[in-house]
Amino acid sequence: MTDKYTEKQLNHYDNAKSEAEKEDALYRLGTHLEIIPCNGDSKNIHPEMKDAILDAAKGEKQ
Repeated sequence: MTDKYTEKQLNHYDNAKSEAEKEDALYRLGTHLEIIPCNGDSKNIHPEMKDAILDAAKGEKQ
């Protein structure tokens, strides 16, 4: 079953017009999927975290 929030945030990430929008979508996905702590720090997502968040979100979507 597809998680609508995950789908929405993946769509936001894919259609982001700035790096800040991408970081925001990644942060929201990461906290929703409980991969990263909910501490308000969307600027501190390193590349390995980004990959883990996107992999988990896309796996959830299938």
